[in-house]
Amino acid sequence: WFILLLVGLAAADSEPFKERQFEYFITNQNLHVDKLAHDLHELEEEFSKYSHDVDDKTVRLLKHRVHNLEGPHCPEHFSECGGLVPQCISDLFFCDGQKDCKNGGDESPQICSEAATHVGSSYTGIATWSGCEESAPHYAVVTITASERKDFFQSYVWVRGVLSFEVDEHIHTVKSYPLRGFYNFGSHVLLMGPERGTKPVYGARCKFNMGDFDHAECEIVNPESLHVCAHFFADRY
Repeated sequence: WFILLLVGLAAADSEPFKERQFEYFITNQNLHVDKLAHDLHELEEEFSKYSHDVDDKTVRLLKHRVHNLEGPHCPEHFSECGGLVPQCISDLFFCDGQKDCKNGGDESPQICSEAATHVGSSYTGIATWSGCEESAPHYAVVTITASERKDFFQSYVWVRGVLSFEVDEHIHTVKSYPLRGFYNFGSHVLLMGPERGTKPVYGARCKFNMGDFDHAECEIVNPESLHVCAHFFADRY
């Protein structure tokens, strides 16, 4: 038996045996990898039944919601440049034709878009009142009727509009207030007060903080104190 053991050891040390052993190990590894790939594919198919692919718009909306919860990172009348490196610049420096942010974010096409002020845009939602007058929740609409961006002051877009809301849903009584104001590119805020020559009853403030220009967080405010009377989440129509 000792001789047989020596013969076996010699055979195991031979090159053909080592090659066969190596091929055996490789085959086993490949089979294992193939099984893992098959199992992963089955999991992906199973998961796809319960969840659709997340589109860029949804991701952008979620990022902005998290950012809103974090609160402001810049002092008043200053806004963030965006990007990985925090930087704040004055709202007056946004979209003026000069890159003031290190990353050039203050002049990006997305930031400087005038989409929020397109004439005919109506921002509609159900207003919930917390002051100024007692009213049940009802639809409120802010409609842009005119807009102008002046060459000598590019950081704002000057706008006119109308604030309308229902005060009696049974007889469909609607109050309307002509407004005028501006859209601030840096803060993404549309701020409007009473039109000249009209009674200063209400103003409107809409902040586009949801990653696009089709959704905004709007408030009906007292134009003198800026006290918030009602708020609503608006969709653009």
